[in-house]
Amino acid sequence: MSLDFSTGPNDPLYDDFGRHLANMSFSAALAHPTFIQDFEAATGATPLPRWICELYAYITKAKKPESRLRQRPKSKDRSVDAANWIKHTNSSQSKGGVRKRKSEIASPRVRKSKYAMPRPINAVQYQRHAIQLMSSVLNTRANASPFTLVLDDLNQRAIPFLQQLVVRALSRNINVVVVSFEGTRFHPAVRNVSAWGNRTAATILADIEKALSDRKESLVIVDSMYDALATKNIDTAALFNLVVMKYASNLVGVYHGDVLPEPSASGADAYAPPPLELLKFMATSIITCRSLAHVLAAKAARERSLAEPTFGMQTGAEGIVQCLHANDQRGIVLEAEFRRKSGRPESETYFLRPVRGSDFHQPIGPQQHYGTLKQELVVLLEQHPAFANKNVVGMVAAADNEMETSFNLGLTDKQKTAREGVVLPYFDAQKQEGGEGGRILYDMGEEDDFDEEEDEI
Repeated sequence: MSLDFSTGPNDPLYDDFGRHLANMSFSAALAHPTFIQDFEAATGATPLPRWICELYAYITKAKKPESRLRQRPKSKDRSVDAANWIKHTNSSQSKGGVRKRKSEIASPRVRKSKYAMPRPINAVQYQRHAIQLMSSVLNTRANASPFTLVLDDLNQRAIPFLQQLVVRALSRNINVVVVSFEGTRFHPAVRNVSAWGNRTAATILADIEKALSDRKESLVIVDSMYDALATKNIDTAALFNLVVMKYASNLVGVYHGDVLPEPSASGADAYAPPPLELLKFMATSIITCRSLAHVLAAKAARERSLAEPTFGMQTGAEGIVQCLHANDQRGIVLEAEFRRKSGRPESETYFLRPVRGSDFHQPIGPQQHYGTLKQELVVLLEQHPAFANKNVVGMVAAADNEMETSFNLGLTDKQKTAREGVVLPYFDAQKQEGGEGGRILYDMGEEDDFDEEEDEI
């Protein structure tokens, strides 16, 4: 394509270069790849006018297709001095005093918003939402779970879960109080309230209040709720009102599932609910601890359509309270049930690996015993590689589907053909049209001794 830039001096559209541009198609010209060379050769203008260069660049510029899918940002480590992680003013002597828990009863003048929180619409959003629920409990967030009930047994103790709670609370500069019925060794920053021995319920509650009085926000852990209720007769309502309502702190109670309640000799509490049922009714979150090896064995049995194996006291065998592969060192499985304010429970199963020193930053101040947590450690159980693998092999004998014998019980193709060729007696009886009753089809041989006189009798 060659461009004609011929012109006349009297033409009204005579530009600065003395060329006629009235009959030129700019759309076709600018789209042509040799437009610049032809324009320079025809006009002799070097450099070209700015408006020609800008117009040519605008039309011939290739627009890159923009992707509509938003890339998920990579998870970044939490900063060392994260403002929403560390409680810099947790002392009750600071401004505001002891933090007050807000009333859950809404004012009648305030209308409830019609825009409810949207539910997750895909798997990624659901996973993020579920992990956020457990992360709020582990990080001792305010109003996340005022009373968390932890159920464990000898096959999987709750110690790894409690260690995570204590370490994260100390990392956030939160006061940690442990009411110990079983524990003896604690971190120097943890305030221990000894509950064993001859101490009464009133003395234990007084010591708990003393440990909470000088801090705004605290975490109270009771390592044996059965001993607190059955042995020391601590009023559950009094403990809940002291920790949750008065000092606006979080309460975590551990109940051992392999401890059987003792019946009352007087029979006064025959109609009272069991301690475990009462705690489940009051709890805002219920977390059951499972061993990872036992969960994988149960999954292998389900995939083979076999009965799930039982462990510990559930086996019903006398003298067995703890099975093999108990307290797996790879991590702990948490079956959680979160009870929302609306009354709708949310249940999910998580995996929590052991904490390492490299998971935290270095402390930045004397008040911080552990640094800031870099990334969240808890994941959904379905995200664990061992559980998500479809070729999981059973770890117990109950998951084995093959019989261990020294001989083969199967048939070869030749044996199957010979078996199908055998004609059974009832096949001939079915060929008759009926009326013969139960006649026996038998052909006598030479070795048969037939006596007509005996047959006539």
